[in-house]
Amino acid sequence: MALDYLPILAENAAPRPPRKLYRAPRIGWQPLGRPLNEMRVSLVTSAAIRQPSQRAFTTGGDASYRRIAADTGVDVTVDHHSPVGADVRRDAEVVFPRRALQGLAQRGVIGSVARGHFSIYGGISDHDAITERLAPELARRLAAMRVDLALMVPY
Repeated sequence: MALDYLPILAENAAPRPPRKLYRAPRIGWQPLGRPLNEMRVSLVTSAAIRQPSQRAFTTGGDASYRRIAADTGVDVTVDHHSPVGADVRRDAEVVFPRRALQGLAQRGVIGSVARGHFSIYGGISDHDAITERLAPELARRLAAMRVDLALMVPY
């Protein structure tokens, strides 16, 4: 059973006013072009994760992104200020599963892991910034890395 969590989140945004939900004008799902075990895979998380040497995300309308090394030994920090962020700050793997993805590659479930992943700050209300600038730029970067499949890990 699929869980449509955005309406639940919008209803439970107290004490703030309910969030306005945005529905994209077209569906972004695409069929897989070839078997998963032949694909290069990258992660895209909305948890505002970055490497400590990178510029911090700002709250609210930060529509930028950070490229994060796929190497699981590279430290990351979380800038997202979600009230459910305690678990993520203890283990970013919860919303940025680099080790799990490496395991899938080692077992042959996916072809390979891309050399880098991407992180954005979730909850951006400027939808034009997302659809007109952020998403196309991420798509270009993923294509340049020859990524076949990007897994969006929401936060």
